Amino acid sequence: MTRGLLIIFVLAAGVFAQADPLSQPGPYAAGWRSVTITRPNSSTFTARLYYPAAANGQNAAYNGAGAPYPAITFGHGFLQAVSTYQSTLNHLATHGYFVIASDSESGLFPSHQNFANDLRFSLDYLTQQNGEQSSFLFNQVATARYGASGHSMGGGASILAASQDPRIKALANLAAAETNPSATAAVTNVNVPVSLISGSSDTIVPVSSNGQLMYNAGRAPKMLPVIQGGWHCGFQESNGIGCDSGTITRAQQLAETRRLLTAFFDLYLKGIEGRWKQVWGSEFQTGLTSAQRDSGIELTPATPNVPTPAGAETIFTVTVTNRSSTPASYRAFVDQRRWIVAVTPDITAAVAPNASADITFRVRRLWKNNRTLDNILISVRNENDGLTRNFSLVTLR
Repeated sequence: MTRGLLIIFVLAAGVFAQADPLSQPGPYAAGWRSVTITRPNSSTFTARLYYPAAANGQNAAYNGAGAPYPAITFGHGFLQAVSTYQSTLNHLATHGYFVIASDSESGLFPSHQNFANDLRFSLDYLTQQNGEQSSFLFNQVATARYGASGHSMGGGASILAASQDPRIKALANLAAAETNPSATAAVTNVNVPVSLISGSSDTIVPVSSNGQLMYNAGRAPKMLPVIQGGWHCGFQESNGIGCDSGTITRAQQLAETRRLLTAFFDLYLKGIEGRWKQVWGSEFQTGLTSAQRDSGIELTPATPNVPTPAGAETIFTVTVTNRSSTPASYRAFVDQRRWIVAVTPDITAAVAPNASADITFRVRRLWKNNRTLDNILISVRNENDGLTRNFSLVTLR
């Protein structure tokens, strides 16, 4: 797992993604309702609010059993209705998220900046409702855990919004398109984790001239998951005029999209630390997606091969280089302690950008292990967020 690039090519077709629990509904039903949002200039627009519910459907009774819930503001694509993303937004609601999706800027000549503003005003609405005793959202919204998402034009607008709103703590979008003002330029000002989910067969917003350029310009932690055979309209419920096609089914693509979004937002909005393996670790690899991933944590050597004779203490070192833009300290973990392993230090001092620190591992094998026990997983976590990691698989022999 070296800096800037981890490419995973897997030939299997999407069976694994469809079976993954994160692609399946969560513990709640999904309700939705239309809400009216007032801008600072007193004009209004409507949005759909999706939420954990007691039953599925429009205006279903709210289920606050897991509240307060994080919230995600979502932007639709050019000339696309919010309803065309219904299954994805419902899915996030079943996993314990509010998703608010603006209906605005749906005409032939949308303003991308105004749309980004409305994505932010949608968060204002949730904050206001969270403080309103007469609202069903009173004290139900985790206002410190906001995320942003969107598809195509809405994906580009979500980048603009995240670059302008420090309340947004995580950004994961779908086939984000270049906008005016430029989303590619704006991503350089996004200081939160970013996932630019794309499709390899997208001919409307090709990844090479959109997601790839945004990834190149962005700051770590960042990732560019590319669904193999995925297509632009495959992120939607149905085709509109001028749609493209891919080499996988819409059901496969939507299942993989659900998995990627849920894992990413679970890590960065809910703080479920175990999700790091499905975002930055080996469990990201489920059969359908290749990815460039830059956690901002470079480990060398990436895959140590360490001679460890039985009965003897063996010492090896992994160097951690800070490839992020801010100083950070790092904590080391050993997930598989089949051997006696000691770590020094378990947390480093602050490391400046592009500087390095060494972490030493002392290993003792008391008997000759079976070869299947000769691998240990070492991971290193950025203590700035306590969530982002990189990992190294060490072979002891």
